[in-house]
Amino acid sequence: MAPNKRGGPPSEETLAKLKGKKGQSATASKPKQTPGTGAAAVAVVAAAAEPCDYASGGAISKEEVEARGAGTDDHGDTYTRNRFAWSEWRVFFTGLMFLTRLPVPPGIDHHPAFLVRSMMWFPLLGAIIGGWGAVFYNAAAALWPPAAGSLLPAAISTFSTVWLTGCFHEDGLADTFDGFGGGWGRSQILRIMKDSRVGTYALVGTALALQLKTSGLAAIAALPAAAGGGAAGVAAALVAAHAASRWTSMVLIYGCDYIQDDEDAKRGMYNWFAQSTRLLTAPRLALGTLQAVAIPLLALGPARACVVYATVAAVTAASGLYGNSVLGGVIGDYLGATIQVAEILIYCALSADWARVTGSWDAAAPLLLLAGVAALPVIYCRRIVDWGNC
Repeated sequence: MAPNKRGGPPSEETLAKLKGKKGQSATASKPKQTPGTGAAAVAVVAAAAEPCDYASGGAISKEEVEARGAGTDDHGDTYTRNRFAWSEWRVFFTGLMFLTRLPVPPGIDHHPAFLVRSMMWFPLLGAIIGGWGAVFYNAAAALWPPAAGSLLPAAISTFSTVWLTGCFHEDGLADTFDGFGGGWGRSQILRIMKDSRVGTYALVGTALALQLKTSGLAAIAALPAAAGGGAAGVAAALVAAHAASRWTSMVLIYGCDYIQDDEDAKRGMYNWFAQSTRLLTAPRLALGTLQAVAIPLLALGPARACVVYATVAAVTAASGLYGNSVLGGVIGDYLGATIQVAEILIYCALSADWARVTGSWDAAAPLLLLAGVAALPVIYCRRIVDWGNC
């Protein structure tokens, strides 16, 4: 879900209207008590028929989300080449506002047309976020040296980036866990992902993802300095991972269909994403790709940068194929989840002992076994033999 700094929570007037609708709905849907029906059962049915109450902390209703606005007062695409400098200025800071809590100049809002164009700056903005986390990591490492086995620097760094982004991508990861974990089909997955409540899959999955992040950073810190470890190695990995992982959303939204939902309360913003090929354009995609290549190269050097490239390319390809096969495209929460997965796997790849795996069959065998186990469900679900629909 996108942060909406312009809209904010519903006004008192809006809340009063919503409460009025709630009262009307409750009156209209009040069931008649029939002989043999207990009062407790009637109360349960009546409570289930009532819409959620914003003030009571229940699930946020569609009307309440719509009351926040679309993030802009402009209803058309106001980008113009006659004011190229101002338009591109607005594009960049729209992306900064979208991804972070950092303040932006006046006149910047969440206009979706500018937001889609701003994706070309996502790798650079990701590097800024990674640099923020690196500052916190180095400060924490001065107090709690990672060489002593402390996880505090990695945890503090992760907390700092989560705060800076407003749990933005973590929210998408949580919704994706809930949707794909609890949904049995496309429509059910999408319905669950739009639900503002957090389920078991989201809670457990996000907790494990944060654990993997901190463990990955700690594993990088434990490497020798010559192998890219230590506090300097972690700082470089943070910048590279946050930059490269955000490249995935730019490629996926350009290369895959964006799922539109005219019933979605946020349709005014997100349905613009379906015009990504017109708004993002191939030159913008190329500029974003150049950033995603250059930043890891400058931060890590050629050898370790290639590890980042391979990881991000694999995650992007797998995410695109999976999203197309299950959902028929991608949506915002799914893009955020892909960013999180890419970032985590980059830390894991940078801290892995690849020389040990490539130099010994005994070390490589468990990885091959894992690949076979992961592929087995796909293999036996293929209709090579007519076993029916799997």
